Amino acid sequence: MPRIAVTPEPQPYRFFGTFAGLPFWPGGLTLLSAAPGIGKTSWLLRMVMEAAQQGFPAALGCYEHTAEELKYRLRLQAEAKAAGAHSKADETRVENILARAAEAVLLPLSDQEDTIRGIEETLLQDYNFPVHAPALLAVDYLQRIPVVGVTGLISEERRGGEAAAVLRATARRHGWAVIAASALRASAFEERADEIDLSALLGDERVTYEPDRVLMMWRRSLKPCGCAEVVVKVLKDRTGPTKTWHMQFWGERFYPALEDEEHD
Repeated sequence: MPRIAVTPEPQPYRFFGTFAGLPFWPGGLTLLSAAPGIGKTSWLLRMVMEAAQQGFPAALGCYEHTAEELKYRLRLQAEAKAAGAHSKADETRVENILARAAEAVLLPLSDQEDTIRGIEETLLQDYNFPVHAPALLAVDYLQRIPVVGVTGLISEERRGGEAAAVLRATARRHGWAVIAASALRASAFEERADEIDLSALLGDERVTYEPDRVLMMWRRSLKPCGCAEVVVKVLKDRTGPTKTWHMQFWGERFYPALEDEEHD
């Protein structure tokens, strides 16, 4: 154990990149929570695409969608980057955007077989993820990750805490940034923004204890064009103060637009 007098200047939260508006640091675990259909998966997909475009190893492991569905969403997001929420996109620009994200890994997963350890080994062995260096791993979603107990698979209601603990250990072991979508208790779907707290997450107390950062998304209103106004609230952040900000979700193109990208 080092003595205080000889401890070098600590920098445990040195951020290595900002992807889709969210900064990440090596070894950190973030949970992203919302009711179904608000845009969690789409935001994760944009984060992975932008991390790959910036040259970092990046992967989305998804228990909810097939590879074809994820690629379809990714293409529509490229159209959004090229032409905005509703305009026709130039195909050459779309292809160029997708080409810059070509190294992103999309993993369709089974909630009966694909454990966190299995995902880790696949990324290391098949996709040359670094043993210890910055990378981004997104998982959709926490409560679908298979966790085996004494009598078999633990139920979704109980497995979130154990899955969060294993994801956090994986992040720290490799220096990866890990972000996972997390389910909410059904009773929390209709709560007002000022009533939302960490108790809304589905699972035991470890679901709220293990992550370094917890974000909550909810829909504020729907525009006439079909795009949704979304509020993001940071319920917990070990790297700094909590905050709230706004986004739009362009449902036509599965695109989470940041504040400086919003349209009237």
